[in-house]
Amino acid sequence: MTRKHLGLVASVGLVVLLCDPSPSSAQVSPSLGTAASYSILAGSEVTNTGATTLTGNVGISPGIGAAPHFSGFGTVVLGGVMHDADAAAAGAQTDKNTAYGALDQGCTVSYAGAFRELAGDTLVPGVYCATSFHLTVGALTLSGAASDTWIFKSASSLIISGGAAATVVSPSCNVWWRVVSSATFDAGSSLIGNILADTSITFAAGATLSGRAHARTAAVTLSSNTLSACAVSVPTLPQW
Repeated sequence: MTRKHLGLVASVGLVVLLCDPSPSSAQVSPSLGTAASYSILAGSEVTNTGATTLTGNVGISPGIGAAPHFSGFGTVVLGGVMHDADAAAAGAQTDKNTAYGALDQGCTVSYAGAFRELAGDTLVPGVYCATSFHLTVGALTLSGAASDTWIFKSASSLIISGGAAATVVSPSCNVWWRVVSSATFDAGSSLIGNILADTSITFAAGATLSGRAHARTAAVTLSSNTLSACAVSVPTLPQW
């Protein structure tokens, strides 16, 4: 083989090396089963104040006390069906609980301290673990592909504040928030992903979620909110 040919092989090898994608991370998105069609699942009740828009179903199971276990829905635009303490809601809660267990995956990164502030972070796909996650003023940027997965495991709470100044930029809908206690949204704040909380989820006025809000034992509280199906903006790649 001539020196010219050897140089060509070396160049081709370099191109292959540069274009070969990095190995996939180990984290896996769980299946929500029948719970996938629910914008909201609650264990005790769902309350609403003001004009709220929900894309999918609402489920309450088992509910606390006598039905109905929801209030304030006269001003709700409901894109799905209300399932109040029925078999469908019970089945969705079972499927959601299975997904909650499946999210208990090994941590890629474990943060020390009382809480982890996510604003300003740029994170590759992985499993991120903290005592509590906060998102205040600034953007959380998830850097990867539409098929990638991010899992955030909070040992206590998830607190979204900062209003419109707090944002999540994501190429993927495979974003999961596993919360051992409660998730709370301040007024005007927003988030992308599926929140699976062991107790409650509370939305202040004007807060939005591109994804799902599923609470196991307690209430989901709404106040002029929008919960939509996940939608992300994927950059257009140049055509070569």
